[in-house]
Amino acid sequence: MSESGRDSLFCTSGGYVLNGYAKGKSSKSWTKMEKIHIIDDRKDFCVAFSSMIKRMGYPCETSNSISEGMQRLWENPSDIIFMDVNLPEGNSLEHIGELSLSPGTPDVVVITANGNSDNAESAIRAGAWDYLVKPITFAKLEETVTRCLTHRAARREYELKAEFERGDILGNSPRFEQVLQRLAIVSRSIGNVLLIGETGTGKELLAKAIHKNSDRRDNAFIVVDCTNLPTTLAESILLGHAKGAFTDAKEASDGLFKQADGGTIFLDEIGDLDLSIQKSLLRVLQERSFRPLKSLKEVQSDFRVVAATNKNLTEMVEKGEFRRDLYYRLRTNVLEVPPLRERREDIASLVRYFADYICDQLKMPKKKISKDFIAAMEAYDFPGNVRDVINIMHTAVSNSFDVGTLYVHHLPREVRAFLMKHSMAGGDGSCTRVEEVDVPLTVVFQGDEFPTIKDVRRQVVDQMEQDYLNRLIERFGFEVVMLCKISGMSRARLYELLNKHGISLKK
Repeated sequence: MSESGRDSLFCTSGGYVLNGYAKGKSSKSWTKMEKIHIIDDRKDFCVAFSSMIKRMGYPCETSNSISEGMQRLWENPSDIIFMDVNLPEGNSLEHIGELSLSPGTPDVVVITANGNSDNAESAIRAGAWDYLVKPITFAKLEETVTRCLTHRAARREYELKAEFERGDILGNSPRFEQVLQRLAIVSRSIGNVLLIGETGTGKELLAKAIHKNSDRRDNAFIVVDCTNLPTTLAESILLGHAKGAFTDAKEASDGLFKQADGGTIFLDEIGDLDLSIQKSLLRVLQERSFRPLKSLKEVQSDFRVVAATNKNLTEMVEKGEFRRDLYYRLRTNVLEVPPLRERREDIASLVRYFADYICDQLKMPKKKISKDFIAAMEAYDFPGNVRDVINIMHTAVSNSFDVGTLYVHHLPREVRAFLMKHSMAGGDGSCTRVEEVDVPLTVVFQGDEFPTIKDVRRQVVDQMEQDYLNRLIERFGFEVVMLCKISGMSRARLYELLNKHGISLKK
């Protein structure tokens, strides 16, 4: 087979993993890797492809399905994943996000023999580094891989130099760490930022973090609530007005854009902004100058815009509900903030933090939190995201009175009702919840040494986890989506525990 006829080729230089942020300044731990992973259901292709990579001197692993690939990536992280579009689980494009969250935060390059524009667009939107259509020349592959690795190296060096002050931002899940990494980079840039996420995901908190980590930190951070901005007064509020501009204008007043001079202006829920105001806003963003209401003079202001929305602005643009030119002006840097249900690993830390915070507010002793309370919270969907956690914890602390530990029955009634309903999977009302696992205390006492409570707890938890996973797979099979749905675990957490206990999902 000639070089130009080969389907694929990867080469890699050192890649690195960012392992998390501590509260306050970021704490980075880097682990060097030189590895490639191929996911393709054609075994003959995998053999030929991996042998080419190995001859280049790079370790290479292969998998024939997404589930097999995910488990192996947790065991042996990689820099780059080379993945076919059509796999046993279906269209692999749906799994790009979770693959990129595996240890090593690899870049994903999609390859297909039957490329089309819709799939190519979907792949890039999902986070793929590139989308290649067979047959692929050696030169094209070399160019793609070189550029990918150069970008990874540059990003690594940039992150190493960055010190990110996260303030009150909580969360260390892989999904949220990606957001924080991107936030650290965006903070040091000068372009506008658009934060996209559901209500209650903490977009304003992230906007403040962008401001505090920028070179504008010593100047004003101005918040504009676009939802409650009255159309008739919007121009005066945003741009200011001259004395006598209207009946009550006894003095000239600076608008919010002038107040943000040298700092940052945060346009919260910009999707709710009236179209007439959007037109005025566009020129302000373009020119950084404007004329206050009834004023004869132009006003200059050096501000940075951070906007946020819980709406799909792309769809609004297509429907004519949001100005296309304004949309493109705002989306210089786009950050998607994940809902809490996509980062369940952060729920326990949020629960503990807000329990302590609320107790401090009420000047009462801090509460202990039972395991069943944490388990219940991790199973809840949180339609209001972090804001829901705060409200639920307020109710739970109040419901506990003087009891020193929070239990499930302290949760709000609507939360308990939701959990009860969703524990009943059968349409006839029959309970199909996974049964509780009885874990005997099997600590081994050796010689005269008596184990610490920490050792006992670790052994019991390890045994419980292993027993639970075995029973889960035995009862519900090897389908990852089903196992995650029943257990309430994310894919990342499921694979982490499977790897920890040496349990395979291979049939």
